[in-house]
Amino acid sequence: MGDSEIDQIFKIFKVLGTPHENNWPDALKLNDMKSTFPKFRGVPMAQHTNGLQDIEVDLLKGLCALDPCRRVSAKMALLHPYFDSLDRSKLPFKYDEI
Repeated sequence: MGDSEIDQIFKIFKVLGTPHENNWPDALKLNDMKSTFPKFRGVPMAQHTNGLQDIEVDLLKGLCALDPCRRVSAKMALLHPYFDSLDRSKLPFKYDEI
């Protein structure tokens, strides 16, 4: 956890990388996004999540994407192969409505 909002943001950027034209172009238009922010390269998710299987890392990458347009929604995440063994009849919505 960060000790302030900006510290928390920088901790996220250290893992996912500082937003740039390739990973979240619209972030550069945000009022609070400063060109003076440190330019973190990020860490491959698999390297940051020791002990997780590849399929779990893949799901986590989708859920943690910086760009909200590229981020996987919770409902869409249920389509991920990680949840293939899930009994979808117990979901509070119809699975085919996703």
